[in-house]
Amino acid sequence: MARDNSEIGRSQPTPSEGIAKVKTVACLGGVSLERDVPSEEIRDYIRDPSNLVWMDVQDPGPAELSMLSEEFGFHPLALEDVATGQQRPKMDEYKGYTFVVTYGVVPGTDSTTPRTFEVDLFIGRNYVVSLHRGRVPALENALGRWTRGGAMLREGVGFLVYTVMDTIIDAYFPIINAIEDELAKIETEMFARFHQDSVQRLIELKRTLFTLRRVLYPLREAFNLFLRRDQPLFSANTLVYFQDVYDHILRILDVLDIERDMVASTLNAHLTVASNELNATMKTLTIITLVVAGYGSVFGAWGMNFNAMPLTEAPWGFWGVVSVTSIFIAAALVLSRWRGWL
Repeated sequence: MARDNSEIGRSQPTPSEGIAKVKTVACLGGVSLERDVPSEEIRDYIRDPSNLVWMDVQDPGPAELSMLSEEFGFHPLALEDVATGQQRPKMDEYKGYTFVVTYGVVPGTDSTTPRTFEVDLFIGRNYVVSLHRGRVPALENALGRWTRGGAMLREGVGFLVYTVMDTIIDAYFPIINAIEDELAKIETEMFARFHQDSVQRLIELKRTLFTLRRVLYPLREAFNLFLRRDQPLFSANTLVYFQDVYDHILRILDVLDIERDMVASTLNAHLTVASNELNATMKTLTIITLVVAGYGSVFGAWGMNFNAMPLTEAPWGFWGVVSVTSIFIAAALVLSRWRGWL
């Protein structure tokens, strides 16, 4: 697959400047687990094809990248992508291993404003190297799931990669469920007491959905390489597990598309409601203007400094004009009410 160094969403958290942390777990013969394997002994472990090694590197620096180059022989272009970060989700095949860029998600300030993070994976015949910036709870959960795998540990690197990818992808479901609940809440409140803050919230949700889709859609295409039956790294028994992860990706993308349509529909409904409220307000203001204009035109003329005004000399003249004017105004209000203008 062609390499693509285009940047991915701006929701990527700023890489931490903390000290690099390297954690290595080895599965010996698909039976026993050995933790905290020293970096200088990794080559001896991976020489035995029955062993499986998972090395997780947090906040890798030049020293860690140099170590990976020496111990595993990773290509400089792949290590350059790791150092640069913000890569497009992809899967590049090199001689003897595969380089995968994927994105996970964690809740931000609240459950509907998530942050995405990049996870780079080097997948060999009997090893996986994961690299990321900052702490990634999904990988910690994946480690627990993998170490409790029991007989599935004998499936080798395929089961480990499935566990990592499945844990990362499953973390999207609580986020999209929270977004769906938020959209339903906004739709319910729209016709009761819709505030301008809700419009801003809808725009933020639209931006969040766009970001999530942007990091997942390319992964759908890259994930097809995992499903190839001629894939030399994975056993045939693990293909059904990768199909399950692929189905999860498709399901999340479908939900994201539906929620994007919901946001657009909600915004359109808000514009319609606002337009109807504006029309009703303009009708009310028009009636008020007519009432004020009616009274103003009559009594403004009577307030002029003229001697020959109709009914000025009659004792009931003033009250007669007031009564007749009020009757006409009341009739106009009744007619407006009957026509539904008020």
